[in-house]
Amino acid sequence: MSWIEVIVVVLIVFVLLALSIPFVRNMRELTRRSNCEQNLVRLAMAIQAYSTDNDHLPSGTATFNATFLEWPEAGSELAGTPTAEIEISSEPDGYHHSWSIAVLPHLDQIGLFQSVDQDASIYAESNRLIRETTVPVFRCPADDSNLMHSSYAGLHDSTDTPIGSLDDGLLFANSWVSKDGVIDGLSTTILLGEKRSSPDGLGWTSGTRATLRNAGEAINADQTTSGLGSLHFGGANVAKGDGSVTFLSQTIDQTIYQAMVKRNDKQTMPPTAPSE
Repeated sequence: MSWIEVIVVVLIVFVLLALSIPFVRNMRELTRRSNCEQNLVRLAMAIQAYSTDNDHLPSGTATFNATFLEWPEAGSELAGTPTAEIEISSEPDGYHHSWSIAVLPHLDQIGLFQSVDQDASIYAESNRLIRETTVPVFRCPADDSNLMHSSYAGLHDSTDTPIGSLDDGLLFANSWVSKDGVIDGLSTTILLGEKRSSPDGLGWTSGTRATLRNAGEAINADQTTSGLGSLHFGGANVAKGDGSVTFLSQTIDQTIYQAMVKRNDKQTMPPTAPSE
């Protein structure tokens, strides 16, 4: 083989490598995104199983000695309307047991659930080992942040508001939402979505911004601390209340996005943009 032929072969190899690298990267991202979707399916199905056993969705978070409000059938009055709104701050100070703890038995984590000290704050020393346990289903494969952080969050409200007890999403403070209390239907209402974790954030057990977000900001908004976001290009995965998962573009119309988070805006389908 002549030197010219060797050079030609080498050049062909380099060209093939250059063409294959983006393909390999794309395949890796598709695999991560697919695994992330499966995690959301498992979490949504676990919440459904909890709802079947208890006739309501888990509370997004709870305060000490909470009286849980029950959101009943569509059109009826709220049982036990509070005299004052409750606001949950994203600090390690409070009871803050998250929905993620409530669904552990439905994620084949009964032993872990039984180890939780339900009488103490989730930040108490008695719950330290629980906080430091990594549960893979709460981790997106693309998320390389702290292993005790959750890559997923429940949607508590359609606006950028503190986590409270009168929010309009599906998972919020001191409240149990029944299936009949979701006027829009679970199949059209966002239950869970991806979130970006900050280095100093609280873990997957904390019922704060660590596991609860809202639709007040656009998906993947820069420096978002209250909205959804992901490490996938162009948007984030979300799970509806019926367990179906879809990828929402970060350019989705904000009004449509917020309507998909509200459980009771009396719209069974997202609104369409007005015609020109």
